[in-house]
Parts: sequence; structure tokens; C-alpha cells
Amino acid sequence: MKKLAAFLVAASLLFSAAPVSAAVHAVSNAPQPAGKSSVTVLMYHKISDDPADANNAFCISSKTFEEDIRFLKENGYTFCFASEVDDVLSGKRPRGNYVAVTFDDGYESDFYFAKPVLERYGAKATFFVIGSKIGMEDHIAKEHLSALSRLDVVEIGSHSYSLHNMPVSELKQSFDSKNPNPIADDFLKSANILEKIIGKKVAVLSYPNGIYNTDTDRALRNAGFTATFTSDEKRPVYPGVPHGRINRWKGAALKNLLAK
Repeated sequence: MKKLAAFLVAASLLFSAAPVSAAVHAVSNAPQPAGKSSVTVLMYHKISDDPADANNAFCISSKTFEEDIRFLKENGYTFCFASEVDDVLSGKRPRGNYVAVTFDDGYESDFYFAKPVLERYGAKATFFVIGSKIGMEDHIAKEHLSALSRLDVVEIGSHSYSLHNMPVSELKQSFDSKNPNPIADDFLKSANILEKIIGKKVAVLSYPNGIYNTDTDRALRNAGFTATFTSDEKRPVYPGVPHGRINRWKGAALKNLLAK
């Protein structure tokens, strides 16, 4: 990915960033092509059975996660990676009802709780990892990330290097800037670090706090990222634009979230 960084300088001259408040929703509203497959994208965070995490709305138990995967399997969903979503929508894969299971942040629970369930059910999942937090408390260790990435049912993506550490107000200001290079450089730095650990190309990303704009998204795609994701549940899943995801929180059954 390093060789692509230089391209961003030239690319930035072509793009002027719109304010985030407008740009977050300023993507194509064209309908999906008729007769194509449907894709649901789920967003998980931490899995924990520790009572200390009981009040974390976005932390589910290991039992709940396995029940989710079993439910999807038994109800005819076909699992796909985040990198495969556009191909599914474009009709390049067999027609079906697909689900992309994604994880944000890169917790150790990805290795201890998600990994064995994915292996047991043969269910694909994509893990978006924060580069600067690898090996830090509660986040996945290098050796566990490497082991996780070797599974056929696992894909690793970027959740930025340090952008996620910024206050939301500062992060929005960064995206409001007319220069997409600092944001793109941060994602490229994260991708380079991840690639050294897993020995594979990192080509998908999820935006911290779901914040993005169309010009920066275009610059990142030109830099080599093939698919991007936000945490906005209202964003439709269309080819070639940031995909919205259903946030898996513990206050609702998965079947109810899917029925929205």
C-alpha cells in the first residue's frame, strides 16, 4: 500500500471535500439492479461474558453470538466477506440472501470468542482493526491477529490507525477539511501495519464513528481500498459507495434487528 500513498497527492487535487453534515448522506440513491441478491451487513464490537461489561450496550455474550450465527445459518443466509459485498450486489456471485458479519475495533474477544464460533459454523466474518491499539489492553495481540487471519473464514480490514482516538468533534473537522490526504494517510498507515502482521493485502475499511465524506471516500478507493463501510444504519447497501450496517446491540433479538 505504501506505493499508493504518492498517488493521493495528485488525487487530492481532483477532490474538494463537502461538509460532513451534508456529505454523509450525499451518495447515490440509485436503486439496486433488478434481480440481484440482497446483502445485510451486521456490525459487532466486543464479545464478553465478564460482568464488568454488562452495561456495555454494544457488547454481547459469547452465547448470544453463537445463537446469532446459528440463526443466520438456519435461516438460509449465505455468509460473505466485506470485500465481496459489491460483487454480490452486482450479480457476480450466485443469487441468494447474503449476510456480511463485521467486527469493529479489534478486541481480543475476536480471537477468544468469535474465532471458534466462525470455525464451527463455517461462517465468514471481516474484522476491522484499529492499527494503533494492536496489543494494547483489551485489544487483539499481534500473534492472535496473525492466527485469526489465517482462517479461511476470516478477512482483516482497517478501522484507521489513530483517527478513532480523536474526539468526534475533531474527527468531523478533519473530514470537513478540503484535503483528504491526512485521513487517507492514516488508513494507509494502518493497512501497512496490518499487512506486515497478517501477510495479506488489506483492502477494506470501516470509518471511525461512521464519519466520512464522498471526496475522501473516493480518494481512499483510488488509493487501493475496494470497499468502505459506515456505522449509519440508515445508509442503504449499494455498489460502489460506503455501506450502511446494522449495529448489533444487546437490547434486541437479531431477528428483530433484521426485520427493521
